[in-house]
Amino acid sequence: MYTFFKIQRICRKSVFSILQNISYGTMVEELASINILKECKQIIPNLVPSKHKGQSGRIGIFGGSKDFTGAPFYSGMSSLRTGSDLIYIFCVPEAAIPIKSYSPELMVTPFFDVDLSDDLIQWSQNLHCAVIGPGLGRFPSTFKRISEILPYLKEKSIPLVFDADGVVFVSRNLSIVKNYSEQIYLTPNINEFRILCKAVFDESAIENNSTMVLGEMLSSDLGEHVTVLLKGQTDLIFNSGKLVFQNETIGSSRRCGGQGDILSGCLATFVFWAKQCVNGQVENPYILAGIAASTLTRVCNRLAFNEHGRGMIASDMIVKIPPTFKILFDDLN
Repeated sequence: MYTFFKIQRICRKSVFSILQNISYGTMVEELASINILKECKQIIPNLVPSKHKGQSGRIGIFGGSKDFTGAPFYSGMSSLRTGSDLIYIFCVPEAAIPIKSYSPELMVTPFFDVDLSDDLIQWSQNLHCAVIGPGLGRFPSTFKRISEILPYLKEKSIPLVFDADGVVFVSRNLSIVKNYSEQIYLTPNINEFRILCKAVFDESAIENNSTMVLGEMLSSDLGEHVTVLLKGQTDLIFNSGKLVFQNETIGSSRRCGGQGDILSGCLATFVFWAKQCVNGQVENPYILAGIAASTLTRVCNRLAFNEHGRGMIASDMIVKIPPTFKILFDDLN
């Protein structure tokens, strides 16, 4: 079970004092934020010459449908830009060629209209983390296929990130999630959060409790292996029936499509890295993964908006990931 962080929020100004090379100063909030980022840095593996391809992360994205091919691309590219080595996209056949054409960096495999083959199972079981949901769609046949692959992921203790339509899948398959043996992250927006709550609680509980309380109740009901990262003006992270972190780092007021997909990809990389720290000297590595991904995404959003304003799109944020990562984590002493 995770305990509360002594410092529960990153203040609005402090991250940008780092980005602008302003003196860290003596503000308690500012120093607190820097200390939190230093904690996050503990889960990030060192780059050493002896490593081989794949050791920094093999991430699978289960998503992509006829109408939504951009979402898995954004998720996969964000994971790569955060530091994963290899990205596998499992999608419907109609989405495969468009996604392949977006980037040569992504390995794309049609998945949802064929029976599970030994090759597909083997590929999925070689993953370090799986993101389920970007552009997935909500067709019963698609959800059925996700239900079929999850036992194979569970067998290899592969952590999961459920986003977008993946959150809807969870709302319809609560027992699968509750009985999963490895860490799970749910990253709902407020509408997806309400869908989850309606699947778990009765109307009176929803009407009589605040979003904060519902988040705590939801994380308690789903189990301590499930962490809920509720996206919004302030990102809220819940685990084991508690609000464990709230991130007030400034993003922007721009709400273009793809921002949640970017978070899911960044988070998948950090979650795999966090798993490497379990039973080590790092406290609460999976919570640190959520804090790191949330902060990285929000800062990239702000920097891209500063450059592009109302015309900012998700691709503008992805370009900002490597330099922002370097400043927030690699260069932080």
